[in-house]
Amino acid sequence: MNLLRINNLGLRSILVVFGLAGFLVMGCAPKPKLPPEDRTPQKVLRCALENQLEFDTFACLMNLKLKGADAKFSGTIEFFYKRPDTFSFHPRTLFGMGTFKAGGTGDSLTIYFPKQNEFYSGSFADFERTGLWNCKIPLNLLLEMVVPEEGPVDEAARHLGKEKGRFVYGLEDETWAKEYWVDAQSCRLVRSQWKHKPDGEVYQIEYENFVTQDHAEFSKIVNIKSQTKGFARIKFLERKFNLSLSPKKFELRIPPHARRVVFESGEE
Repeated sequence: MNLLRINNLGLRSILVVFGLAGFLVMGCAPKPKLPPEDRTPQKVLRCALENQLEFDTFACLMNLKLKGADAKFSGTIEFFYKRPDTFSFHPRTLFGMGTFKAGGTGDSLTIYFPKQNEFYSGSFADFERTGLWNCKIPLNLLLEMVVPEEGPVDEAARHLGKEKGRFVYGLEDETWAKEYWVDAQSCRLVRSQWKHKPDGEVYQIEYENFVTQDHAEFSKIVNIKSQTKGFARIKFLERKFNLSLSPKKFELRIPPHARRVVFESGEE
């Protein structure tokens, strides 16, 4: 199979995907949420957490731009999510579906290319090692930006310091070392930094254009930059929460005669 052709497809369609960034529950004009005497690290973190929205389902329409040495893309994506970890997405085009349709659960990803009648099915990690994904920003990181498991700010984060009116918090696990900058006056998450511990790659994330929806605040635009000069910009055009989503939104039917993409690892 011609992997170069698939690479081009990946960057013009798949990438489109998880414009993955922003459920960020923060938003609108920076009105003070806490009086000066209450702007302590603990109270600001609690205020930011209270500003996040609980939901069971999520649907959105977003524009995604990707830039890098090997990846450039700009397009619109329809995305659906249902807790605990089921998702589906596809590009919106003038002529219907066409380029690809994707879905999965947890760390499992399946992508079908109708025109080529080919598909990939496996983990995100394997997907990124195959050469189908040339973007310097991992697909699963983009997805985490769109649908953060614990919200944009985690309640387990610890206070690290203060910079220019923003409290800095940190959180670390086996894979990521994360830092969050929360504005002390508005309780908004305005910046974060994620360091991928296995390879040392660092991602800078900024949140812009806050809006209010469903009594919570959200970042309408999320910018992600990597040390290796990868860039992603996600702009949410429409977001809806706690909808009654049909099971058909998550169906991904692959014809029995479709060919599975074979990778260097030999997996089929």
